[in-house]
Amino acid sequence: MAMRMVPFSPVPVGALKKISRPLMGIGAVFARAFPYLELELEQAEAGIDIDEYGAIMIFLFSFYFLFMAFIIFAVGTKMGAQNVPILSITAGMLIAFLVMMQLSIYPKMLVRKKVRDIERNLVFALRTVLIEIKSGVSLFDALVMIANGEYGALSSEFKRAVDEINTGTKEEDALQKLAMNNPSLFFRRSLWQIVNGMKAGVDVSRVLAELVATMTKEQRIQINRYGSQLRLFSLMYMMLGVIVPSLGLTFLIILSSFPQIQITEILFWILLVVIIFGQLMYVGLIKSRRPNLLG
Repeated sequence: MAMRMVPFSPVPVGALKKISRPLMGIGAVFARAFPYLELELEQAEAGIDIDEYGAIMIFLFSFYFLFMAFIIFAVGTKMGAQNVPILSITAGMLIAFLVMMQLSIYPKMLVRKKVRDIERNLVFALRTVLIEIKSGVSLFDALVMIANGEYGALSSEFKRAVDEINTGTKEEDALQKLAMNNPSLFFRRSLWQIVNGMKAGVDVSRVLAELVATMTKEQRIQINRYGSQLRLFSLMYMMLGVIVPSLGLTFLIILSSFPQIQITEILFWILLVVIIFGQLMYVGLIKSRRPNLLG
């Protein structure tokens, strides 16, 4: 699946490739500073090679540096601020650097999203294949069922293997090729065990039964680990979401009784914004910690 968007890009990906094409020579050298970027682009199926992505990073860095420096220079000059050139260059460099850092980790984010989507349906798909084989269906037909089912990215992965088999590739070779380029550790392990069982002449249903049992056990381990983390996160939530705002509000009210200290309404609005931001960060943290195998 080709990359549909690039973070902070002012134009679509196709136009961005054309604009940044003159920078590919520099981009090829620059992208080598990120050792895993090429592998991440390949695993994410971004449809952009490392030289193109390096050129895109350089172009967007330059674009945001010039754009933000110009905006800050124009606003600062109009307001009569001091040291406007230094301020505009510094702010432009900072914002452009943050954009470049986001671009450098974006392929890794795509890979993690793909892994989560695959592993979320992995146990259910393996159990379905096991049931189908035990009922007399061939392995290929079971794979076709998964490929045509609603298993997210896992269906797309198996569809690739099914297409390879339809073109004449042996089943074990197609599954082995599928395992080699996949970023999910659990998916690779499952395919390798199936391939090794097929090459050794072992009944595939026995291999799948062991896989399902292992995955179910791993599921329980992840659930217990997640439960332990939730207890700690609940304590953090009580501290940051309840105790700290209450004590902070009480402290501000006490300070407002002193005539030397001016407590304005804006401080309470700032406190509200900080609490809301903290709540959103907490929800995002809980969501990111959720085990992949839970579905």
